[in-house]
Amino acid sequence: MASVQFCEHTTEAGKGSGGVGLTGATNTMLLVDDLLMMPFSGFGFILRTLQRVAEEQFTDDAPVKERLLELQLKLESGEVSEEEYAAEEAEIIRQLREIENRKRVLAGAPTAEQDRGLAFTAGETKASASVTFHQDMERKS
Repeated sequence: MASVQFCEHTTEAGKGSGGVGLTGATNTMLLVDDLLMMPFSGFGFILRTLQRVAEEQFTDDAPVKERLLELQLKLESGEVSEEEYAAEEAEIIRQLREIENRKRVLAGAPTAEQDRGLAFTAGETKASASVTFHQDMERKS
């Protein structure tokens, strides 16, 4: 529980050497305003913190990459077949692309599907270059 103490000051008490200052009533009002707004500003801080944590979890690709490593280990140990590996790997890569697109959206950049590569304009001429990498579905030994 907080306590508030109100003090009376003369109008000259808040003035500095230049003769400009806040009166006691104004000081008291600012204190009361701060106290009244404290629950709202604290609630805003909590919401901003929750949003930041949610965005970090929403764009964290470490668990998905860990699943890919575990899948590779299972393939090497013979726990999964080549077909099972290919199907699960495709799903994991799709999830990684989704996470990358989420990161791009949060950063304000176009998603991978919307990205048209490098583009520039020089006078009347427009030029662009695009590089796309495709993963072969067949695994080469």
